[in-house]
Amino acid sequence: MRAYLDHGADAPLDPRVRAAMLPWLDRTGSPMGLHDPARAAADALEAARDQVARLAAWPPAGVVFTAGATEARSLAVRGALAARGGGRVVASAVEHAATLAACRSAARGSDPPLLVGVDAEGLIDPAALAAALEPETALVCLVHGQPEVGALQDLGALIAIVRDRAPGAVVVADCEETAGVIALDGAAEADLVVLGGRAMGAPAWSGALLVRPGTPLHPLIDGGPEEGGKRGGPHALPGIVALGEAARLAPAEMAARATRMAALRDRLADRVLSVPDVRLNGPPPGPRRLPGHLQASAGWVEAETLVLALAARGVACSPGSACTAGAGKASPVLEAMGLDAPWTHSAVLFTLGPRSTEAEVDHAGGAFADAVAALRRMSPLTPR
Repeated sequence: MRAYLDHGADAPLDPRVRAAMLPWLDRTGSPMGLHDPARAAADALEAARDQVARLAAWPPAGVVFTAGATEARSLAVRGALAARGGGRVVASAVEHAATLAACRSAARGSDPPLLVGVDAEGLIDPAALAAALEPETALVCLVHGQPEVGALQDLGALIAIVRDRAPGAVVVADCEETAGVIALDGAAEADLVVLGGRAMGAPAWSGALLVRPGTPLHPLIDGGPEEGGKRGGPHALPGIVALGEAARLAPAEMAARATRMAALRDRLADRVLSVPDVRLNGPPPGPRRLPGHLQASAGWVEAETLVLALAARGVACSPGSACTAGAGKASPVLEAMGLDAPWTHSAVLFTLGPRSTEAEVDHAGGAFADAVAALRRMSPLTPR
């Protein structure tokens, strides 16, 4: 028996999305051309733009296609700051590592980004956000669904605080983990919204940045007039068509998907948390947690060793922070939540998809208990 519970790293394509994108792997014609093949490509491009726009209730002209969510994050942060000539950056302490890297890179030579604290569940502290904002704040980054601990932020309330305290700031909402999975509540109030294909069944290398009309944004990739001058270079039509199809399918199906994934997550949590000295990281299962995410720390066990032990038992998952894997470092997200060692070094992340099964969950739960017990027997740190 094998269980693939690492959808947060990479996920299988929805078969319908695959079917939609495959013809475009062999077609020729640039959407920027004037002949018949070019017109067909242009029609497909604009159809995908409309589909993504409808998913997010966004103007189609504001959809800029990118090569995944990481590029969209960098374009949002660096492009917005370049258009403003720099400025003060505020971000939550639990932003995606790529967002924080872009913030630090854009702020190089000036004040580093100011990180806003979170509570013990990974939820952004509204009072701390308000205190961090000043009228001259240029950019604020807020993650909707935290990818490590699954915390779902109240975007609408947080953005309202920004508008009150720093009305001139550009607000970036990172919705990679939530678009196509749950309703994007509050995202429509942001100026820039990051989307990615992986969570909704499209390729991980497909994505988009939603740009509110009138928001100044400099391109990262200079070129021709593609994407309204915001992202030069040829269009990757197979990925764009795939993202559009995934966005088209999502509204009618995401409520049922989320309900099923949450039920499987809860089933897995029952098994994982029944192991002694194991704690849940992030909000409890419920409306403030991503439906397919479960991160747990096992006392007296090192995360990467546990992930390898699970892999040997047929279970694919990730260390709690893939971005610090191999570095021997604690997760900055868990540290921001107030966790200490050994919990910060022993977190394992299970991420489910819409086609995960009860059999996979049950196998993973049993393998987790077996692997933790085996590793604790070998560890000299285990209390005897």
